[in-house]
This record gives sequence, structure tokens and C-alpha cells, in this order.
Amino acid sequence: MSILTSSLREKDINLSLRASGHRDAVEEILAALRGDERVKDWEKLRATLASSIPDNSLGETPSATFLHHCRSESVSDLVLAAGRSEPGIVIPGQETKVRLVFVAAIPEAFNNEYLRILGAMSRVCMESSAMSELIGAPDAPSFIAILEKGCRQ
Repeated sequence: MSILTSSLREKDINLSLRASGHRDAVEEILAALRGDERVKDWEKLRATLASSIPDNSLGETPSATFLHHCRSESVSDLVLAAGRSEPGIVIPGQETKVRLVFVAAIPEAFNNEYLRILGAMSRVCMESSAMSELIGAPDAPSFIAILEKGCRQ
């Protein structure tokens, strides 16, 4: 099992986000992590994410992805969650509507290994064929498999 597949679990992927704004999308995705054994304090994680400045996208250029991440003692390991929006989500300051939203949290004491994972995910999402596959993934296992395949390349 890779770091990606141990961090992003099927139950933490919402392929039918209803939110129209990025804050609501993060809340909707974060709800999947409530009760997760890797999350020691869900309210603290939520507060930490709410107080942090989100990245506009996973890459240096505008894309249809949005990442909100933080370091927090409220998690015991790298935790990832994801959501997909059919109509797209408006992000202030970004021209392109976001289709994929990722939330990530890592304990303060962990090294920067998670940055390698987020970088790999960014490369996958910036590739148009992989992005199309993620947008069309029929279920959570397929979504993870597409990310995993792209991260290995």
C-alpha cells in the first residue's frame, strides 16, 4: 500500500459535491473525516483549516483543482479527502471553476514527505487526460486508482 492509498481512503471521497463555494466544499469534504481514527480532534482540525490560507490550485497555473491543507496536531498521520463537483465551484480570484477539491492534513512533527505526495497529485491533475479520467471516475476506487497510477509515473 502506498502513502497515497493509505492516506486517501474510499470513504473520504465525495464524487457528488453539492457545495457551490470553496468554503462549503471544504466543509462537505471534511465531514467525511469526522470519526476517522487518524483524526484525534475533528473540531480542532476544522478550525485549523478554517484559519489557514488555502492554495488556489494544485499547480502554479490556474486549473480545475483546489487544495486546502495544513499541519496540525489534531491528526496522527497524513489524512487526505477529496470531492468532485459536476457544475464546478467558484474560487475567488480564479477564472476557472474548480471541479476537484482536496483537503490534506499532516501532524506538525512529520517531515515533508506529504509535499512529495501533493506534488505528485498536482502533476496528475495538471495532465489533461488524467484530469478527464478523474472527472469521469465512476466510483471512489477508480478515482484512487487514477491518482495512484499518475503518481507512480
